[in-house]
Amino acid sequence: MNEREGTARVWAIVVGIVLVAVGLLGFVSNPLVGDSSTALLHTDRMHDIVHIATGALALFIGLGLSGRDQAVGLIGFGVLYAVVFAAMMVSPDLFGLMSMPANAPLHVIHAALALGSLVIGYLALQHVAGARQLGRGAV
Repeated sequence: MNEREGTARVWAIVVGIVLVAVGLLGFVSNPLVGDSSTALLHTDRMHDIVHIATGALALFIGLGLSGRDQAVGLIGFGVLYAVVFAAMMVSPDLFGLMSMPANAPLHVIHAALALGSLVIGYLALQHVAGARQLGRGAV
């Protein structure tokens, strides 16, 4: 495993763990995540379930995929969060699917997940493509 593949793997695993933890945390009363107006991150049950599901997806990308598949999976994950970010900027309650509208910290996190996943996935993909060319004797 090279540095870029390692970075992609670590990014996906850390993102997955954090998303699952945040999703689970939303089910218990706390000041960080939940449906309280005083919570740092405003989420409802649907949003918590989405965090758990996308966290599981990120863990699959980090632990179940490798090489080109992992890089493409991470890019796809970035696209997914870019769509989430854009949709929630247009409609913070996701067109009525969420009972609590996303607040500014959630918008920043969604954008960071999208950008980080896209950049790291793209760099990993470029490295895999370059390694394949070198393996064929092309310089």
